[in-house]
Amino acid sequence: MITEKDLEILYYITPKKYRTVLDGHGDPMTIVNTEKEFSLEEILLNVPLKDLLSSIIKIFKNKYANPLPIWNSIVNYNIKTEEEISKRKDIKKINFNFKFGVKNDFGIDTQYLDNLFIEFMSSFANIKSIVRTALQGKNFNENSSNNNTTFTIDNSPILKIEITNTTFQLFINKDSFIDYGQ
Repeated sequence: MITEKDLEILYYITPKKYRTVLDGHGDPMTIVNTEKEFSLEEILLNVPLKDLLSSIIKIFKNKYANPLPIWNSIVNYNIKTEEEISKRKDIKKINFNFKFGVKNDFGIDTQYLDNLFIEFMSSFANIKSIVRTALQGKNFNENSSNNNTTFTIDNSPILKIEITNTTFQLFINKDSFIDYGQ
């Protein structure tokens, strides 16, 4: 199971004075943080799918998190084709949709995670229950139509979550973006 301590690295803000250093002393936390990221990546790669989905929701439900360690843990990226390939055997298709439209702390246009799409290798019958449980503590509305269910979350970086028995898609409110200096 993933603990809150495992997730702390996703909220670490690199101090501004270290973000533009080419020569000289960098952030003294770099080595420790890299080890924490590798540890989290290993956990996210190997936890059961239900725990991965639950963790992704918990990671973003109260505060925008740095999505890069999550992306690194479960995605192989082909730079030539720009294709994202899942490292996990239970995920058929995955797409972290990063978009420009936010400013970093230096006023430069940068990317944020707009949405995350996951298609499972097989049907996932209890996905609604997993989403409901992960959203505990938040006010949300649940609407179902045909085989699609949409959860709309109040006062959260997560705008909505759309699920079917074979897909999961999480949409982020870009106004919740935090520049972690990565």
